[in-house]
Amino acid sequence: MWSLAVLAFFAAGVATVPAVVLANRFYRFDVPILAAPACWTAAVVLYVAFAPRLSRYRARVWGSLAAVLGLVTVALWPPAMLVDTWADDGSEVVETEVSSDGRHELVTESFHSLIDPSCRVWLRERGGLFSRQALVWEGIDSMCPERVAFADGTGISITEADAAEPVTTTFDPDRLRTAGI
Repeated sequence: MWSLAVLAFFAAGVATVPAVVLANRFYRFDVPILAAPACWTAAVVLYVAFAPRLSRYRARVWGSLAAVLGLVTVALWPPAMLVDTWADDGSEVVETEVSSDGRHELVTESFHSLIDPSCRVWLRERGGLFSRQALVWEGIDSMCPERVAFADGTGISITEADAAEPVTTTFDPDRLRTAGI
């Protein structure tokens, strides 16, 4: 039974890697980067705790395998912690605007680019686990727009604080791609 738990933790760690990679496109896949090494560490700890009971005569085999797996797992923690530290931009949702049909939303996020306060606007789907998102506007070292709105069925209007006219763009609702600003 413990061997199934080891395999399950290893598989869960492997499954978190594509979830972290796809988190930028599918925003509901917000899996912490440290989940993969945590699952693999749990698998190694279970293996070290229960593998000696499997066979007393092959202690060198399981001991060597446990040492190699332990060293690999320990070596994965520092890069994962570094990526986790740099990936967190402290983003906070400032405003959300929902389309008239309720299928899409514009989310304005405030975040920090190194030390500068910055802002970005995401176009998101609102329909379940595989909901996608696309970056519409990003202002590094700038304030958030005064207003974001859906102009018509596939139009987006962004009014910046110092602009007289709003910036507009269109998007493809099926592919969730914007025309660019």
